[in-house]
Amino acid sequence: MLETYRYKVDFSDVKHFIEIHEVLKRDLEFPDYYGGHLDALWDCLTDMLGGINYIEIQGFSNIMKKYPEESKEIYRLLRETKHAYGSKYSNRFFVTIVHEDGTREEIK
Repeated sequence: MLETYRYKVDFSDVKHFIEIHEVLKRDLEFPDYYGGHLDALWDCLTDMLGGINYIEIQGFSNIMKKYPEESKEIYRLLRETKHAYGSKYSNRFFVTIVHEDGTREEIK
């Protein structure tokens, strides 16, 4: 039986670019060697595919406003992780963005 993991990532208080990856490392419990860039994010996200993962993201609009290119790439990597390896793991990796108005968007 696969282990199930639940994570809450909160970008609400991010004020500086470097904090984006600090939040990801902390909230997704990445290892100390996490490099704090997009390639390292991909590596750590795909390492998570051995279990069932539920990730809830809050404050994403905060980083979208301040750092639109980086946040678009993070969104893309989350979506690509769900469909990595021919969607073999799509039923194991779930990401939901909770918007400011309380609506929820599942990354598909």
